[in-house]
Amino acid sequence: MEIQQVTLQKTAFLDLLMLADPQEDMIEKYLDSGDMFALYDDQGQVQSVCVVCQIGKRKCELKNLATREEAQGRGYGTALVHYVCEKYSYQCDTMYVGTGNTEKTIRFYQHCGFVHSHIVPGFFTANYREPIWDEGVLLTDMIYLKKDLKTEADPKKVLDLALEAGRILLKNGGEIFRVEETIKYICGRFHVDDVDTFTLSHAIIVSIKIGDGDTYTRVKHIPLSSSHLGIVAEVNALSREISAGLVGIDEAFERLKEIEEIPPTKGYLQILAAGMGSGCFGFLLGAGVMDSLAAFLIGCFLYVWVLASKRLRISKIIVNIVGGALITFLALLFRHFFPSVLHLDGMIISGIMPLVPGMAFTNAIRDIADSDFLSGTVRMIDALLVFVYIAIGVGFTLGAYTNIMGGVGI
Repeated sequence: MEIQQVTLQKTAFLDLLMLADPQEDMIEKYLDSGDMFALYDDQGQVQSVCVVCQIGKRKCELKNLATREEAQGRGYGTALVHYVCEKYSYQCDTMYVGTGNTEKTIRFYQHCGFVHSHIVPGFFTANYREPIWDEGVLLTDMIYLKKDLKTEADPKKVLDLALEAGRILLKNGGEIFRVEETIKYICGRFHVDDVDTFTLSHAIIVSIKIGDGDTYTRVKHIPLSSSHLGIVAEVNALSREISAGLVGIDEAFERLKEIEEIPPTKGYLQILAAGMGSGCFGFLLGAGVMDSLAAFLIGCFLYVWVLASKRLRISKIIVNIVGGALITFLALLFRHFFPSVLHLDGMIISGIMPLVPGMAFTNAIRDIADSDFLSGTVRMIDALLVFVYIAIGVGFTLGAYTNIMGGVGI
């Protein structure tokens, strides 16, 4: 079963719409301005359609709901009503529906959560040329029912959406507090208020209350990975749109899927940025102009290795140890050819900058400052171990060079 919005050739469904509204000119009054939805069965056949119109600020009306006679009683109409109620819950507080005074139809809408609103006397006799009979009853008055859409969204689906947003944030370098706030904001927008969140540097645990005291809990493991601040910014923007009531649940899931597929910056730009970072940091740290130029080249060569290791999925331990060794080897090589103008310490200190986990270290300090001691400690240990891996690579290469060449000057 699949539900799709119909934007073109709405009149192709006119025969089905006239099952619920038998006068064509009455349908034409709302067909163009309304949103039309069609429910397809597993064989791709249209079994049910409906039209929803905005009728005021945060109010909408279900103008037409029709299901093929041979398909009635199979839950198609109920599924379509639930779908449009959930879809409009992010932009409307109340949905109305008008129907004739027939017990079966009124019971159907009551089963879908609608309650009595008001009556428009003589609506059918005043607006339809021919008398309308339904279940042997002559329709005269329009009976309106309404439904509060504030709690329409499925709390489990809301939690899944919030957890997915939190997962993408945490995976791409978002802070713990940002992840937890995003989850609470999304849940709060859809009136899922009783939310407990426990976030670690590599896991999220979220629990909500549903039904009569039942609890729904989700646990998501998020392996530590590289940061992508562009994705973090996009998820933040999306969460603000959700909180403002501009995006529904289904659309939000699609947007998150698109955001996660945002490609990283092109490789050559990353290589150039790594070189510029190494060179500029070296100059700021007191290295000479020639040392900074050499550090620029070392940073570029280093990031070629980093990008290649990502494609080959090489362990972070190996990446940083080999990266430290590569930096030192290149610095020794440059100094061998230009011993009078280059200094080994300046080139090495500048060259390691692209490997330094500055964001992870900063986030660790921030987590600890926010009393997230466990997450902060894990991130801090991970960052410190990176420093150790780099030092091993640098130390091993310098030691090997010293043993082979008999000494090294800085």
